[in-house]
Amino acid sequence: MNSKLKIALIALAAIIVIALGVIVISALTGGEEPPAESEAPQSAAPAATETPAPETEPAEPTVGPAGTNVTTATLAVGGDVVMHTGLNGEALSGGSYNYTPIFGVLPDLVAEADYAVCTLVTSLPGAGQEYTAYPVFRSPDSIASSIASAGFKLVNLATSHIADSYKTGIDRTLDVVDAAGLVHTGAYRSAEERESAGNRTMVNINGIDVAFLAYTCDTNGVPVSGFDYAVSVCAGNYLDGGTEIDYELMDGEIAAAREAGADIVFVFMSWGEELSTEPTALQYEIADNLIAAGADIIIGGHCRVPQPMETRSVALEDGSERSGFVCYSLGNLLSCQNDEYTDISAMLSIELSLDNDSGEARVASVSYRPIYMADLYDYGINDFDWHYRVVDLHAAISAWESGNGWDFMTEEIYTDMVAALNAAHDFFGPELDPQSGYAAEE
Repeated sequence: MNSKLKIALIALAAIIVIALGVIVISALTGGEEPPAESEAPQSAAPAATETPAPETEPAEPTVGPAGTNVTTATLAVGGDVVMHTGLNGEALSGGSYNYTPIFGVLPDLVAEADYAVCTLVTSLPGAGQEYTAYPVFRSPDSIASSIASAGFKLVNLATSHIADSYKTGIDRTLDVVDAAGLVHTGAYRSAEERESAGNRTMVNINGIDVAFLAYTCDTNGVPVSGFDYAVSVCAGNYLDGGTEIDYELMDGEIAAAREAGADIVFVFMSWGEELSTEPTALQYEIADNLIAAGADIIIGGHCRVPQPMETRSVALEDGSERSGFVCYSLGNLLSCQNDEYTDISAMLSIELSLDNDSGEARVASVSYRPIYMADLYDYGINDFDWHYRVVDLHAAISAWESGNGWDFMTEEIYTDMVAALNAAHDFFGPELDPQSGYAAEE
């Protein structure tokens, strides 16, 4: 027999024997492959499965708590720090001013957030100037450091009173705010400074880039011609009504903020009618235009009293919709006005969410804590070392009802605080106050 043929036949026989062996083993083990030997016992690992090819396009990644790669950040948002003369008298001691005690409970509320913002309604002209309030606001420098001591990080300066000490006062206010370690938006020393900033302040909060913009509809009758770059004014007739809104300006600046990488656009608005608890038609119009342009959060001030808050949807030109959160007025964070509702406000807590896979960001949730400016002058109480303090309404009311009322409280003060809490719920809605019991009643 040929030697090559002999080798081939031997190989074929070997293959047949191996195949028969496999068949026999398979029959004896029920078709399972025998376990491989290992040098040491290993913990069981999940069985790998082959991912089938999708029949349709995959769904968009979920943004928010359901996502698997989500960044969150919480903003604490306060209303207007309105520098009335009574606050100066309260803060003055030994020739210097310290407003921090007046903030009362606010440092505790601010500490719960990743970043805190508010609005400063005054100018800081410096020593040698008379400190005044309504109708022209000129205040001691210490209010800036007190705001920082309370835990706030950014102040909005685009208000009707930023120009009350004219251009030199704007420059100095910025210097003082900077020295206090506060970030700011809405006012500038030069046209170059404003252009470089794009009329926005970008802040990275826990990995979420937030662009803060601010606009005012008026300047308290102070002309800013020649230095109009110094104040972020959005109305052409800012000296006469503030109703001719430059939407092209705001649209362009919001678009530029998005192009610069903003995940969230936050807009402060000084607008509306003072002491009015209802938004005007113009406020609704401005809000709709800002949301359509790309604003996610709009916080209103100037009204001195609370106005409603809502998540508002607007129709875009392409037929789609876009939503944004609007508080038309948070009212006074700090003040000593005696007009109705000027002592009621809230600290907003806004949770932001960024899906790191899709790059989409949104306002994940909003809640608020009702706050109140306790004014002991209103009750003829003069045997305390203070007259003004911001208090947490829920805490004060609960303390009284539990029989452990705070030292300064009386039946009259308690009754007024209950009325204030009810008013806060009427204005802001009880559903966003976690302590209102609203959810439990639903």
